[in-house]
Amino acid sequence: MIDVIVPNYNGSALLPTCLDSLRAQTRRDFTVTVVDDASTDDSVALITARY
Repeated sequence: MIDVIVPNYNGSALLPTCLDSLRAQTRRDFTVTVVDDASTDDSVALITARY
């Protein structure tokens, strides 16, 4: 099992590209964890709604 940890701070413009790329991988034995550092943009809402 592989753990992919994505650090985030106000990265709502970048998160979709990153997370969609991970979602498109053919390998499926991994877990993605996004660690948010108190973003003030809509990062958390975006993750909640789309992922």
